[in-house]
Amino acid sequence: MLRFCLKALLSTLLIGALASAGFAQSFPDRPIKLVIPFGAGSAVDTIGRTIATQVALQTGQSVVVDNRTGANGIIAAEMVARSPADGYTLLMPNDGIMAANPVLYAKLPYDPLRDFTAVTLTSTVPLVLIASAGSSVRSVPELIALSRAKPGSIDFTSTGVGSAQHLAMEFFIELAGIKMNHVPHKAMGPALADVVAGTIPVMFSGMSNVMGFVKEGKLRMLGVSAPKRSSAAPDWPTIAEAGLPQYAYTAWNGIVAPAGTPPEVIRKLHAEISRAMKDPAVHAKLSGIGFELVGSGPDEFGDLIRRDVQRLGALVKAAGIQPN
Repeated sequence: MLRFCLKALLSTLLIGALASAGFAQSFPDRPIKLVIPFGAGSAVDTIGRTIATQVALQTGQSVVVDNRTGANGIIAAEMVARSPADGYTLLMPNDGIMAANPVLYAKLPYDPLRDFTAVTLTSTVPLVLIASAGSSVRSVPELIALSRAKPGSIDFTSTGVGSAQHLAMEFFIELAGIKMNHVPHKAMGPALADVVAGTIPVMFSGMSNVMGFVKEGKLRMLGVSAPKRSSAAPDWPTIAEAGLPQYAYTAWNGIVAPAGTPPEVIRKLHAEISRAMKDPAVHAKLSGIGFELVGSGPDEFGDLIRRDVQRLGALVKAAGIQPN
């Protein structure tokens, strides 16, 4: 009887393994949905749509981009976390959604470590500290000096509490030992419009969003957040070079799948996405507007998420950031 049960168990496991392997070989055999927690035209939307188009060409299956905005990425993340773990619904989060939200929200409806499986880190994103062309802020030292002279009198904006732009500025504030006033928006468009108009003097933004405005003289570039200059704008100094030597902050975005997605499917997704990012046209387009393409494997990306849950969680707590 025991021998019969063992044979039955082994047969079941073998059938399951063969079925999983067959599923992975045929994957994808229908459209994939890529959920992006930001609006059309945002930096994450730009890279997501570019990769989606190329993956569709490679696989012969469409990759549909679904912009699910709101609640600091919570709506999109919860939706994907509760989707079938079959590789056909993916999320493109940034560091704020995966690493800052767990500290910002006491009752977050998803767990970044429990509810998702990492696929790949698509890119790191250097942010740019910009000022309105009509403001009195012309450099990093001037911004620090003005903030020290009148603590809390200078406003800055972002795309929301706990967003990458917000956290980058909070780190700047912490290192500089200053006080500034946060006026959050819900999207990049309105936030950037306020800085261009001079209603709010400064903010951090993705490089792709501001390069045109800087070249047209509508915005003033103060420094790049990354530890080294961007190949897309090599003449733009880092914030460390511009006056705050210890400063270095790099945002990131990547792709994750619901927890429980078969490892074979995760490997197939990673292979196709990495292949897409190596395409010369894709690489030229995205690196040309400030994205540093990565394409790291699932394990490496998973380790980054775990580290940043600790790193950004500590920054949120130190800054006393509270959600709206």
